[in-house]
Amino acid sequence: MTKARKRKSGILAEQILDPATLEKIAFWLEHADVSSIEIETGDGRLIRVVVGEAAPSRDAGVDPAASVPMEPASVRPAKAPIAGHFLPMHPARDVAEATIGASVFPEQIVGFVRVGPLIMPIRAEGEGTLDACTVESGDLVGYGDTVFLIEPAQ
Repeated sequence: MTKARKRKSGILAEQILDPATLEKIAFWLEHADVSSIEIETGDGRLIRVVVGEAAPSRDAGVDPAASVPMEPASVRPAKAPIAGHFLPMHPARDVAEATIGASVFPEQIVGFVRVGPLIMPIRAEGEGTLDACTVESGDLVGYGDTVFLIEPAQ
């Protein structure tokens, strides 16, 4: 029974990500004066749909362009693996996983996202220097949101 459910929810996720379906969802959200929704599929995948120019995931009155520093294309992001609250350190530790200016290597844990009792690591995608953190401790982040910027190693 689990296989059928996973297959069915996988199809649901594909249907939601279809451009025509996304266009319909965006239309409905705009007409309902809703800026974003998160849809959880049966297999636990989160799909976040954001409409409009002024729909940041944090701080409703902040200009979205001003909330994330503009960086050169060479800078790599470390993204949230799941929607939840950002933690710079594991709750069982006293020190942050990584600090701004520190060297990081591929797959190194640089922070965490908490959803209830679940704590998921945020990992560096490549080797470099941790350049900036785009959110504050405890801020709500969405799936795939950039949390850290990493300047690649030369």
